[in-house]
Amino acid sequence: MEQGDHMVGSSIGLGRRTIRFASLLVVFIFLAVTGSTADSVVIAAPSVTTFSDPVSGMEFVPVPAGCFRMGDTYGDGQGDEKPAHEVCLNGFSMGKYEVTNAQYRLFKPGHNSGSYEGNSLNNDNQPVTNISWFDAVEYAKWLSYKSGRSYRLPTEAEWEYAARGGTSGRNFWGDDPAEACRHANGADLTAKRQWPDWTTTECNDGYKVAAAVGKFHPNGYGLYDIMGNAWEWTADWYDEEYYYNSPKDNPKGPPTGELKIPRGGGWANASECVRVSDRNGFPPEFRILFLGFRLVSP
Repeated sequence: MEQGDHMVGSSIGLGRRTIRFASLLVVFIFLAVTGSTADSVVIAAPSVTTFSDPVSGMEFVPVPAGCFRMGDTYGDGQGDEKPAHEVCLNGFSMGKYEVTNAQYRLFKPGHNSGSYEGNSLNNDNQPVTNISWFDAVEYAKWLSYKSGRSYRLPTEAEWEYAARGGTSGRNFWGDDPAEACRHANGADLTAKRQWPDWTTTECNDGYKVAAAVGKFHPNGYGLYDIMGNAWEWTADWYDEEYYYNSPKDNPKGPPTGELKIPRGGGWANASECVRVSDRNGFPPEFRILFLGFRLVSP
């Protein structure tokens, strides 16, 4: 499969896919500290409602049942984003924001999301990062038990459908990458002032690293930071050819695999990654400074 500049900077091979990071130094810093080696949309009436989790205070908004074209609908995607295909989903509720450090520390009080070259990622209202897929799953189980309500990671299809927010283009704000800075926290000219070698989007979002959740414009479903800020784990295993075989109704990804799928891009990524159909794969035990999650409730 052709590999583009999926993430800014140096690359590390992970399974069958090359994952590119903002800087290889991010990985080295992380390892040293921890020792750890997204056509028209057919929308039905909402079947779920807005609510707040009683334990964490996490807000959830309804994502209505409907059908959409999943995959590269714009034309600048990679091979694993093709073919674009119709997917129909049941309605669900999704976290209005990414899970924050404060919300995660109700589960693991000592968790540290870290910092990057003097820029903290550990403030209460920033998205929790340095989170493995297993960590995210365990948090969902814990919160389900504590609250008496069912929570889980979104499927890849649920994530992309929600991220599109009722739109069908490159991103919910349109096809102009420069508009990203009003809607998503990615690698921008603010970051480039400190890291001039980074590839960045040619606009200013005002943040070098992760912003507190909710600082950018939401999409049509009222979801904040669904693009950028932190990559978000999904439930699915990664298969670069899955779209050729994906079922139409409520697909859940391959039954097995080696990599799990994060979506949405993060604070260290330019517009090449901050695209609604962009796909990636990480080992489920992997943690890094720009990888977090949000939850759904069926």
